[in-house]
Amino acid sequence: SSIVSSEPLDQLFPRHVVLSNRSACFLKLGHHEKALKDGSDAEILNPQYVKGVFRKGLALHAMGRYPEAIESLAKAQKVEPKNKQIKQALQFAEVRLHQEMKKRMDR
Repeated sequence: SSIVSSEPLDQLFPRHVVLSNRSACFLKLGHHEKALKDGSDAEILNPQYVKGVFRKGLALHAMGRYPEAIESLAKAQKVEPKNKQIKQALQFAEVRLHQEMKKRMDR
């Protein structure tokens, strides 16, 4: 009898969790486009998994795409309204957007 089973192994971690974790790694490494892709893919697979949506928002913020970052972070906050980390990131993105708009108006 064969040792190798033809049955697929159950995944240890669901794909959206793996993608979200990899997104966090890419963020730390400064690979923002890759972090955005993994965060976005995690959100598509499970929009209720807050870490994927949050990391997508962080990647957008790191890329200076503040309106999109605010949209993602606000989505994450809706899922977890008491999460201080999300609230702080959202406030920071709003401040940065305000600074960018003010810079453009002062030119």
